[in-house]
Amino acid sequence: MPIQSRPIGFDRRARISTTDVERRQGSVLDSQGYWWPERREVIVQFITRYIFWGLGSLFFLTVDGYQPLVLSLGNLMVVYGIYFVLNSLMFWMAMRQINVTALRMGMLLDMFMVTISVIHDPYPVPPSALAYLMVIFGNGMRYGMRPFAESAVVATLGMVLSFGIRYRLGNFDITPADLFYGLFWIMLVLYAFMLMGQVDRQHKLLDYRSRYDSLTGLLNRSGFIELAESRIERATEQAPQTLLFADLNAFKGINDRFGHAAGDRVLLEVGRILKESTDSELVGRWGGDEFVVLLRHGESMVQTVMSRIEERTQLWAQGNGLPVSLSMGVGFAPKDGNDLDTLLSVADIKLYQNKAEQ
Repeated sequence: MPIQSRPIGFDRRARISTTDVERRQGSVLDSQGYWWPERREVIVQFITRYIFWGLGSLFFLTVDGYQPLVLSLGNLMVVYGIYFVLNSLMFWMAMRQINVTALRMGMLLDMFMVTISVIHDPYPVPPSALAYLMVIFGNGMRYGMRPFAESAVVATLGMVLSFGIRYRLGNFDITPADLFYGLFWIMLVLYAFMLMGQVDRQHKLLDYRSRYDSLTGLLNRSGFIELAESRIERATEQAPQTLLFADLNAFKGINDRFGHAAGDRVLLEVGRILKESTDSELVGRWGGDEFVVLLRHGESMVQTVMSRIEERTQLWAQGNGLPVSLSMGVGFAPKDGNDLDTLLSVADIKLYQNKAEQ
């Protein structure tokens, strides 16, 4: 029996587009609850820091009544200069690679500079304290709820410290304006916290929908690619990876004969069988009636896994009166290659060979 040909223009190994890759950068950074910003958002953040540096320097160089509570004006400008250098260094590092530690260090550096500025602000109600809100909102809108909360805590501590030093060393009196300012600040942060919570929930929902198949709950194509590629690239003889490619046989006939509701039920059940039989966290619906699984097993265990899948599929099909069966193919890393495209090609060929033998 000849191997079946595929329709022209259909490529089961088609990759996600550049637009999809850029969109994926807005996904969860890690289990700590951080969100990746897009590159342009990182650039905007550092531009904002440079603007803060420029306005802060200009403010203290031109303001009347500067009081050197802790630092003289010259030393304060030195601190601003150090901030400029550190900010430039962090900007350079962020353009190469950004991580949670870098995000926190940037936030703490910003909070330190705002605190220094508030301490030396000569006005009874320091306008420089508004910069605390800029840091809180900037981190929350770019990186999610956890950095928002962290920034709010650090800003509160900074406010307490800076105003305490002002009242202690600067002979500032507590006025109704100070109390109103503090109350307004707290209300604004709480309101922003609730608003950011809604935004964060929507962000997580969109991220989930962009990673997972709505019918089966398995990873979709782009979600599988994102997680599988790095594991395949790191595969060695001591830590092999196996890509299993599964395709439902005569699935169109099931839809035509039993209806699309039955077809959806078959897809849902096959996805569950693959997940339970392989005990893998990387199980995806590649598209239509095709599934992919990345296993941490080498060649010695794969046949056992495939037999288990076939047995469970057959039992379910018999129990539900549906003609369900699978054809499968596998690609081994690093034996067949260390990239997803190559393993898909190898598994694809073997899958169609299995179809031809049935």
